[in-house]
Amino acid sequence: MTRPTVTTSIPGQIDLIKEVIVSFPRGRILDLGTGSGLAARQFHQSGWDVTATGFDLDAYLDAPLPEGICVLPDVDICDLHQFGDAEFDAIWCAHVLEHVSNTGLALDELRRVLRSDGWLFIAVPPYKDRIVGGHVNSGWNLGSLMYVLADAGFGLAQGRFIHHGYNVFAMVQRGPGRLPAGVLRRANGDIEVLAEAGRFPEGFSPRQGFNGRRHSVNWLWNHPPEAIPARRSQLASPPPIAPMRIGFFVPWITKGKGGTENVGQMMANAMAKRGHEVTIFTFDDKRAPSRWPLDDRIALVHLPEAEDERADQQMAVDVSSRNFDILVGLHMDRAMLRYVRCAHKVGLPLVLSEPCVDPRFSRWIGNFSLDERDIAMAGATLIHLPLDEFVETLAPSVRGRTRIIPNTIREPEALANPGVEKSRYTLLTTSELAPHRNPSLVIEAFARLTHEFPEWRLQIVGDGPLRRQLEVRAQTLGINDRVDFAGEGDDVYPYYADADLFAIPTSFEDIPLTLCEAMAHGLPAVGFDNCVGASTQIISGRTGLLCNGDDQVRSLVRALRRLMADAALRDRMGRAARSAFEKRFRNDVVHHAWEEMFAEARELLANRKKPDLATITAVRLWERVWGL
Repeated sequence: MTRPTVTTSIPGQIDLIKEVIVSFPRGRILDLGTGSGLAARQFHQSGWDVTATGFDLDAYLDAPLPEGICVLPDVDICDLHQFGDAEFDAIWCAHVLEHVSNTGLALDELRRVLRSDGWLFIAVPPYKDRIVGGHVNSGWNLGSLMYVLADAGFGLAQGRFIHHGYNVFAMVQRGPGRLPAGVLRRANGDIEVLAEAGRFPEGFSPRQGFNGRRHSVNWLWNHPPEAIPARRSQLASPPPIAPMRIGFFVPWITKGKGGTENVGQMMANAMAKRGHEVTIFTFDDKRAPSRWPLDDRIALVHLPEAEDERADQQMAVDVSSRNFDILVGLHMDRAMLRYVRCAHKVGLPLVLSEPCVDPRFSRWIGNFSLDERDIAMAGATLIHLPLDEFVETLAPSVRGRTRIIPNTIREPEALANPGVEKSRYTLLTTSELAPHRNPSLVIEAFARLTHEFPEWRLQIVGDGPLRRQLEVRAQTLGINDRVDFAGEGDDVYPYYADADLFAIPTSFEDIPLTLCEAMAHGLPAVGFDNCVGASTQIISGRTGLLCNGDDQVRSLVRALRRLMADAALRDRMGRAARSAFEKRFRNDVVHHAWEEMFAEARELLANRKKPDLATITAVRLWERVWGL
């Protein structure tokens, strides 16, 4: 039987080839499994010295490869005896590993033929239930590919990873090699061992059972991607995302400018700009305008603030009259139960999002019990969390529905310059002035440093119930003339641009948007290691410093002193913070991941023939509790 000639590229692969070309210097590259020859031709035209290999080249090549490309047929990825040690600067290996029974041996050979600072560019297919001839592995997600590469000894610290089109893709260096025999037990604990050995990407802290279904890790597009082509065969990626009618519940967008409202308006504006029809529902009897700027195409609907049966019936009527494809509910309190009841009544898929605060915080302060949260999450089609660390706070029955996507913020127009010499410097903190944000810690620490650093001032941006108390404390400490209480402004970005150092004293945030804003502006930051959000975003010693939480004021003084005294250190860490933002939190990457999540939820409900046991149980609980 004659095999058909393949004349089309794998969806998304051209984008990845172009990204490699613009991101790395030319050198000698091995195209392992050249297929149609697309990558070999692109690399050759860009000035790379290309060696192309593959089985059955005559059947798969679109046309003979250009003169100048070295072509070697029938090269076995598990036995690259044709090549010497450290022979190549880079390897392009796209959609080969799924055909290999001995993955470990293949990766060992790839490392062997790479130079010590060489790069592996590897693409594998995403996981699928269909069994395909020749594929002895049914596919990967981003987490499983990272784990396999870390185990094989590749260097992931500066690696970049993305699920794009029909490609789960990684750029990693040759690395230090496998850990010594016996260190890994091939059992629980191995992920933590690899993480402690620095074998995972910088800033990524996996643990046993982490959710590997991620859109990207440390990814940065230097060459903007093109639209993914529509489905061409059974194995192609899904078609471009069709326009959706999306209803967002953003609870207090007309009353405050908190993190949930910030993320909600970012999601809504991003979806409107991507061509989707967007409506925001909020609870406000006074029908005030949004405190956040909304795209002109977004409709704002005011729902009753009451939480009784009549208000919920009105919510269901307002939602059902707009013919939505999907509902998205943001918050982390009992309002989520209202979202679930509404989605259940009108028969729509629902994404529940906890975007801004440690999920345990609501339970600790008593406004959302564990049982209530479990019931709400059982009624969600998909669950959005910004960190892997919080998946374990969910009931095991719903963890598979979780999608991990970080938050993002508006790109700044002007960056900070924390390393420049000047006559006055600013330590900045921005937050609600409330007890759980710990703003008093910054005042106490700064007071101990004022005599050492007379050229520094503390600027506190934000308002809240503690403001008067903090003003009195600054006066008592004799530093009221060195502390500026700026209040809550419409635009905090000018404060970041003028600052030299950022402090975040809170202990209860997952991905603090204020810290993300500081990183985006190129500011080094100081936070506490017992705050999950700070310890996840701040790479201590590189983008800022983490303080020990045992003696908070003393440790904060030590970290601030180190950075206030060293302009070169502030400059270096500020640049690293900006780079980390671009890799992890860039608008285009996060917005695309949100869009894919919403489209997936729509498809999940459309394809579901009957509800699962968790949903049936939750519905019965709602009926008992709410008298439906």
